Amino acid sequence: MLVRVLVNLCVLTAVGADRSAAAALALHVSPQGSDTAPGTADRPFQTLERARDAIRTLKATAHPPAAGIEVVVHPGIYRVTQSFLLTQEDSGTSNAPVVYRAAGPGTPRFTGGVQLRNFKVVEDPATLARLPEAAHGKAWQADLAQAGLTNPIPFVLGGFSSGRGFRTHPAMELFVNGEPMTLARWPNEGFVMTGEVPGPLTLPAWDRKPGSPEGRFRFDGDRPERWVGEPDAWLYGYWFWDWADSYEKIQSIDLEKREITLAKPWHSYGYRKNQRYQAINLLSELDAPGEWYLDRAQGRLFLFAKSDPRSAVVELSAAPFPLMELRNASYLRFEGLLWESGAADGLKLENSENIQILGCTVQKMAGNGIDVQDGRGIEIRSCDIHTLGRGGIALVGGNRKTLTPSEHRVENCHIHHLSRIDHTYTPGIWMDGVGHIIRHNLIHDVASSAMRVEGNEHLVELNEVHRVVLESDDQGAVDMFGNPTYRGNVYRHNYWHHLGNWQKSGEVSHTQRAGIRLDDAICGTRIHGNIFQRCSTGQSHFGGVQIHGGKENLVESNLFVDTAAAVSFTPWGDKPWREFVAKSLDAPAIDRALYLQRYPALASLPEGHDRNAIRSNVALRCDKLFLRAPSGTESVGNREVTDASLLPEGPDGRLVWSTVEAEKLGLADIPFTKIGLYEDAWRQRAKTSWLLRAAGQ
Repeated sequence: MLVRVLVNLCVLTAVGADRSAAAALALHVSPQGSDTAPGTADRPFQTLERARDAIRTLKATAHPPAAGIEVVVHPGIYRVTQSFLLTQEDSGTSNAPVVYRAAGPGTPRFTGGVQLRNFKVVEDPATLARLPEAAHGKAWQADLAQAGLTNPIPFVLGGFSSGRGFRTHPAMELFVNGEPMTLARWPNEGFVMTGEVPGPLTLPAWDRKPGSPEGRFRFDGDRPERWVGEPDAWLYGYWFWDWADSYEKIQSIDLEKREITLAKPWHSYGYRKNQRYQAINLLSELDAPGEWYLDRAQGRLFLFAKSDPRSAVVELSAAPFPLMELRNASYLRFEGLLWESGAADGLKLENSENIQILGCTVQKMAGNGIDVQDGRGIEIRSCDIHTLGRGGIALVGGNRKTLTPSEHRVENCHIHHLSRIDHTYTPGIWMDGVGHIIRHNLIHDVASSAMRVEGNEHLVELNEVHRVVLESDDQGAVDMFGNPTYRGNVYRHNYWHHLGNWQKSGEVSHTQRAGIRLDDAICGTRIHGNIFQRCSTGQSHFGGVQIHGGKENLVESNLFVDTAAAVSFTPWGDKPWREFVAKSLDAPAIDRALYLQRYPALASLPEGHDRNAIRSNVALRCDKLFLRAPSGTESVGNREVTDASLLPEGPDGRLVWSTVEAEKLGLADIPFTKIGLYEDAWRQRAKTSWLLRAAGQ
């Protein structure tokens, strides 16, 4: 019976970009449908799971149509209570893919959140006694049980150097009209500093400020008195290095000693004096509009509302799993769908091939937006990925031992407002492996990097990046680290602008922020035809490009504008270099013979430390061309220009580009007008002011 129903279903003619004109079998899904219906346009299914299972049955008992199968998803809200899982048996073929697409107009929204209603002003004396005076009459509460939540996710977070592990820890977040609220914290802005560290100072550091492995430190002032008795008080901070953050649970507060002891496991780098931290998850600090707190024991949520929450959409993320998972699947396409309000990662793809995610939105997740692990030929195009607790896209694929490329591609995506929970090493795109292509994307508003790049032969081109590296230090908009066999990576025709403390707002200590940072022995990288504008400013230790100990990097035909230095170096010298690279070609992750064939310069890897080529670049209105350049640096055809009238900044801060002026500077080949997003079938508004984009408009 089911086969007969499926065979008799209406067929669609696919339209739009990248769709075949042939007829495909169409199954329909709608929030108003029923999973006992036949899945036709007038009697749709209610869930994607039902459509998936119908396709499985069809494939097992009949021949699918040659043009493939489309699941036409109608607009509305779909509540997600478990991961939508697709495996090998749900795959299409190269000629007949399985497509899940929005019916349009309107957007299908798959949400892992629960809407909260029935808010009332806090009035009970016991709670008011715990609240700051500023919250009296302005704090609202909602009952979780009334929303169907009886077992809230425990509060456990990590961070880059957390003893709890650097990974996505499921976390509940609150959104009011789509805007993320802030966990009740102190101070409301910025950080305070740790005092003396009483433990043994056995952890040395290059800056000669040793630390202790023990999670104890002293504090100034009386603020921690408020936190005594809080059931689940945590601290977030940069405990040793300004690029290594973690969340630490308070075990005890000794008011007499003015000392805080943290619960194990402790931060892996240890603790030292004068490091940044803030206190979070404290009802006693609910004192500013937009702050919230969840009393898990009593099942109550408290909100210092910006306006009456009874007239707003208030949603609590509650799904501690990816909203969609693909495992060993192939030839699937997703178009125009939206996933939101998950308490973990958004989408997870494992060992899957030839998957297209086109014109989709992933937003308001506690973890990463899209996590791609291995596989081949994953294309993420014209998607909006934003408002995330961790990074945008994690992209792993290809084989470093055989140098087989992944053929993964991220193109024309708008990735922004990330790293809300884990602030470091959660970039717009994390790539590892071989042969990824990252092009025409716009990435902005990230606490640390726009991209973390590991592996070989990646191409990064025609991207626009701004307002990144906003909090962490010793990083770049692109960060690469620690492996001299990472070779063949190319960065060309990208626009990196307004990074780090570009406003020169008085910050002095955090001065190590670059556009592209080649950290600890990165070699053989080509940086060609990029624009670096306001990428290192003030008392900077870094330039627009920063090279830390590597060699055979080529920086050519780039434009550096209004930066403290165009290119900076941290030379290593002969002995440290030889010691570091001595066993690099024997690493089990690579094939020595293949690498020597592909990259002949590796044959002389120990020789010629700190030798890099800087050619035909223009430093326009920069303080200096080079910073700490070693004697082996090859500098050919570089120009320093001070003319304030050339390529000025417009009202929105971006350069007012002139091909005539670019030609005068010898940079006519930079395709400035083609950098960034472009219009296509899924993205109709590609160009707006970057200042408006920074504000999330």
